[in-house]
Parts: sequence; structure tokens; C-alpha cells
Amino acid sequence: MAEYYGVRHLSPACAYYVREFLDRTQPKAVLIEGPSDLSGLIDGLCSPKVRLPAAILAYTTEPPVHTVMYPMAEFSPEYQAMSWAKAHRIPVEFCDLPSGSLLYTDDEEEEEKEDEEMPRAESVYSRLEKVTGLDTDTFWEYRFEHSESYEDFMAAAGEYGRSIREFSESDERNELREAYMRRRIKDTEEKYGLTAVITGAFHTSGIKDIPCSETDIKLTDKLKTAESKSTLMPYSYFRLSSRSGYGAGSKAPGYYEMLWRNRIGGTLDNTAPEYLSRLAAYQRRNGYAASSAEVIEAQRLAETLSVMRGGRLPSMSDLRDAAVTCLGHGSFGEISLACADTEIGTKIGELPEGTVCTSVQEDFMHQLKELKLEKYRSASVQQLDLDLRENLRVKSEKSAFLDLNRSFFLHRLLQAGIHFGELLSSTQENATWSEKWNLSWTPETEIQIVEASLVGDTAEEAASAALNMKLIESESLSTTAETLYQALLCGLPGCIKAAASAVQRMAVDCASPFEEGKTIGTLSAIVRFGSIRKLDPAPLTVIISQLFLKFCLQLYSACICDENAAGEMITAMTAVHDACLAHDFLDSGRFRTILTDVADSDMVNPLLSGYACALLAEKGHMSPEKLSELVSRRLSKGTPPAEGAAWFEGLAKRNRRSLIGRLTLWEKLCGFISELDDEEFKPVIIALRRTFADFTPAEKSDIAENIGEVLGISAQQAAEIITDVITEEEQQTIDELDDFDFGDI
Repeated sequence: MAEYYGVRHLSPACAYYVREFLDRTQPKAVLIEGPSDLSGLIDGLCSPKVRLPAAILAYTTEPPVHTVMYPMAEFSPEYQAMSWAKAHRIPVEFCDLPSGSLLYTDDEEEEEKEDEEMPRAESVYSRLEKVTGLDTDTFWEYRFEHSESYEDFMAAAGEYGRSIREFSESDERNELREAYMRRRIKDTEEKYGLTAVITGAFHTSGIKDIPCSETDIKLTDKLKTAESKSTLMPYSYFRLSSRSGYGAGSKAPGYYEMLWRNRIGGTLDNTAPEYLSRLAAYQRRNGYAASSAEVIEAQRLAETLSVMRGGRLPSMSDLRDAAVTCLGHGSFGEISLACADTEIGTKIGELPEGTVCTSVQEDFMHQLKELKLEKYRSASVQQLDLDLRENLRVKSEKSAFLDLNRSFFLHRLLQAGIHFGELLSSTQENATWSEKWNLSWTPETEIQIVEASLVGDTAEEAASAALNMKLIESESLSTTAETLYQALLCGLPGCIKAAASAVQRMAVDCASPFEEGKTIGTLSAIVRFGSIRKLDPAPLTVIISQLFLKFCLQLYSACICDENAAGEMITAMTAVHDACLAHDFLDSGRFRTILTDVADSDMVNPLLSGYACALLAEKGHMSPEKLSELVSRRLSKGTPPAEGAAWFEGLAKRNRRSLIGRLTLWEKLCGFISELDDEEFKPVIIALRRTFADFTPAEKSDIAENIGEVLGISAQQAAEIITDVITEEEQQTIDELDDFDFGDI
């Protein structure tokens, strides 16, 4: 014999009354909807050391990884049923299909069927909304969450489940699941006797008082399964909410926890003032006005709205509408963050060490403890500043290199695909000893940890596997060098050695100056950065020297190129220029000689000629007289306008302050532009607009003053011209540039 209890997942009322149902029934065993092969995880989930929310996770062992999760909060009826069974020391098990069967996907047709079912499921609730005039959540809260009679609740819940099933079309997957449940119920009754069955209200109508048949046995004898594993994982209220995309989620888990606490405390009518008070407190903490009078008025309005809509107590919808009016002063935007904080919340679950089941999870938790990062395992983002230098003020080696080992760990997680930390870009140039990270834990992080367990038993092994795969797939010298750099950041000697060997092999055959220059930049950063991370730079300096010689031999001919290649060459030239400044073992004189040839040549791309000129002038390797000569030559009537503009664009990419201070440069530019006709002016103005796009407002203002001085206009007059409103004729001219044929440039 069995007794049935149909639930709505994550319903505080269902969670409250399931305990009374079990008290009245006094079953010998309890069956709960969930993967039947994962019943062994129930003990861990019900441990007093577990802080909910948490979830049971099953996942396939072969990529791509598919997962199925069963999240639980304190107000989950399934969790309360488990807790009751454990407290009364009776068997409690899951009764749904095994996880391998739930994870099994046949083909694309199966996915199409699932997609087709969505509108049908939604139509059930849309019909309910049309009949009641209320949204589904408000209807449920009025009729069920606020119910204070066990008999009324049970009768209404039973009718609710039957109605949903009546208006839903049959589904082969659900029929298989229910056949399996009926079979499990039969086996459990034979073994233990009276059994309490806790399933979703939809399924209850499909299994209640329907005996297991021969058809059920035949249907479930040979189930198709996928190879899978399972574990427990912490969860968060945001992930639990339907807003995160979880289909069976609660719209407002934070609010529902409030309902649950007040329900078990016998103070259900306290929910409205608590909700509004929390909103007001959040507003005050964040600099908004929220008075006690507004809270009182909001509660009165919410109570009035609930009466008008047929409720006994205000629902969350009533409370939010009242809050918008009284606390948000008519604007939901003003209280939207407060509503999210109160309704969803930032609560995140915790599992004791040893509860998790995958080796990478165990390693992750162990590393957090060893590296003193446990406090950063939070849903809120926290910044961590690292100083990678040896701390000489401490005695132990472990403490001396704590931040360095933290950096290794966080970089390894990134390579393993585990996004626990985000590396922030440094505002301090060449600060190789400093790192800034934003750390936060999300349920997605836990899923990524599970996925990482497919390729290694620890974060270090997973990172090594990922980097080795990148080396195998790499087809260019620069990407291989980048993999070497990532291996350095992760502190993985084996990967560093393999990547360095791969770089050396590929450098011999590399014929692209762009690849060579980019690789020199990456390897240069490794050598500069390597000492702080305990890397011997000697093998890499040999490779850098070889690539540098090849680059210098090819640079001039590589600069005779089109616009697309010119952009790549600027990246390469910059990397090599910076490497020359950083390393004495490179022949910087050779590089300067070639830059001089490029700057003086009419054959190379004018953008690169101007950029070479800028690199030389920046470090004083070009005399003012030579620079003046090149300016006069490039910005003259004899130079095609587009080439002159491109040359100036290249020149302006470095040391802007020095250029702004050279009045003769702006005299030449003004003279060059004034001699252009209308057709010549269009491509030039587009190039100049692109040139000055990255200049700061202060730099643009200084340039305007220079040009004003050249034209005999005072600084004040120049400022007035710049800030003056654009005329209709001027705007029309600007708009016409949108239709300009860039192919002519």
C-alpha cells in the first residue's frame, strides 16, 4: 500500500505540509522523485553540516558533458521529506529513472521533441491565468502558500495536479518515467510495507492508485543509458531562481525562504512587513531615502490590493506593486536592485570537506584552505591583490611565496576552464610582480570543476592537459609562444619545457615577420617575468636572438605591403622595439638602422614609414632637422593626399606629447590641408579623424591651440570654435562622409 503527496518544487507550503502528511501517514519507507541510482547521496545532503541550497548533480563522462541537477533549498518539500525520514530512521530513496537514463540523448530528434513541448506546458498555465485573472505565482500564493488548513491544502493540491495533467498532452518520456516509478513503488511496498511517495503534482496523477503492470515491466526492463557520474554540489539562490534559466526554479527564492521561516514560526502575516522593511533597509544602505512612513503606507496599500484581488494576505506581487508606489515613488527602476536582493538574495550553499565526490572538487577545496582563499568563496565579487615577490619578513617558505602560489593556482583554474577568478588588467606598466584578481564563486564554477575532472584529478593536471592540447592544435609560432607564456603563469615546468621546445622547432621554419615580431614580444615578456616565477631565461634568450636576426633581415621588405598587413606590422615592430629596450643581448643598433631606412623610404607603406619615424624620434634617435625634413617631404603638394595622411597617422601613434609641442609640425599639416581640393580633402579628413580618435580631450585642446596659433587665432577663439554648435550645413557635410567610397583610399 502507498500514500501519495503531489508537490510543487520549492514551495514552502508543500514543504511545511509534507511533514504533517508523513506524521499522519507514518510510513515504513519514503520514495522521492529523483534518480534512483543516486539514493546514496541523500545521507550527505541531509548532513547537519550542509548549508543549503545544494544540489545533486549527475553528468556524462564523455564530452560534450551533459548534466542533470536536482537543487534543494530548506523549503524544498523533497528535502523536508528526506529530513523527516532520517529523523524517524526509516528508508528513504529516489524512485525516478537512473541518472544514466535521464542523461541519455538519442539524437537531434529528441531535442526537437523537447523544444516542441515547451509551448504546450506554457499553455496550461496561460489557461489558468485567463480563468483566474492572476499570474500563476500569485494564484499559487493566494490559494496554497497562505493556506492554514492541512485538509484544504491537500484537497486543493490534488485538484491542481489533476488539472495540470488534464490539459497537458501525453509524452513518451514522462510515460517511461512514470512506468519506472510504478515499478519502484511496487518493489518498495513488497520490501517495507506502507510507502509514502513524494513526486511532482503532475506525476502523482499518473502513478496514484495505478498498479505496476506487465507493460511497465517490459518498458523499463532494458533502459538506454549513458555513462555517468554524480556528486553533491553547493548551489546559490540566483541559480535556483527561474531568472537564471532554471525551468523548475522559484521566481523568488529569497522571498520564499521568508515565507518558510514565518510559516514554521507561526507568523505568516509577518511576511509583508518583513519584505517591505528589507527593501527600505537596502535603499538606505545604498543612499536612497526610505522612511518608516513609506513602509507603513506600502503595507496598507499591499493589504488593500490583496483584498481587491481575492487574497487573504498580500502576495509578493501585491507587495512589489505597493513598494513601487510608496518606496520607488512610481518607478520600479528606483527599487529594482532592492527587489532583487530581497526576492532572490545572494545566499550560497556550503558542503563540508569530504562531501564532494570528484577529485578536482576535493583538490579545489584543499587548495582554497592551503592558500587561505576560503573567504573568497562567495557569490559577491571580491578583489585580491597579489605581490609575487618573495616576502622576506616571514620565516617559512610557504608563507614567503604565498601570493606566488595563489597566482599559480588561479591561472591553473583559468586554463582548466574554471572561472573562479578574473585577472584584471594592470595600470602599472612593467609591474611584473603585481596582479589583481576579481574572485567570486558561482554554481557554474562548480559545474566547470566537474567538467575539469574529465581530464585530470587535480586543477594542476587539468591545466596541464588543456595546455598540452593547445600545443597539439597550435599551427602558428605566435600561438605556441602564447601557450608557453600561459604555462609560465601556471607554474607548470613540464608544460614550459614542452612549449619551449615547440617554439624552437617552429621558429626555424617561420617565414612571417609578423609572427616573428609577435613571438619576440611574448618571449621577451616571459624572460622579464620569468625571474619572479622562478624560470631560467637562458634557453629563451637564444630563441629571441635567432628570431630577432630573422626579423631584422625581413623587416624592410615586409613593410612594402597593403593596409591590412601594415596594421599587423605595427604590432610586430612595437613588440621588437620594446624587446630591444628591455634586453641588452639584442643588437638594438641593427634594428634602428632598419627603422631609419623604413622611415626614409618612399617604397614602403606610408603608415609604417610614419610609425618608424615615431619610434626613432621617441628615443632621440632622429635629429630634429631630419624629422623636419621628413615632415616637409611627406606633408607637401608632391605627396598624394592619402599617403600623406597615412604617414601622419603612423607618426601620431607614439609620443603624442612630443608631437604636440612641435609647432612646425602643425604648420606643415595646416599648409598641407589648405592646399587640398574638395575631392582630395575627403580621404584625408577620414584618415585624420581616425588618427585623433584615441587622443584625450586635453590633447585635442592643445592641438587646437597650436592650429589656432598657426592660423593667427587666440586660444580663447580656438576654444569657442571647437565648442560651438555644428551648423546644419556642417552636419550635412559630415553625414556625406558616411557614403564615401573607402575603396578609393
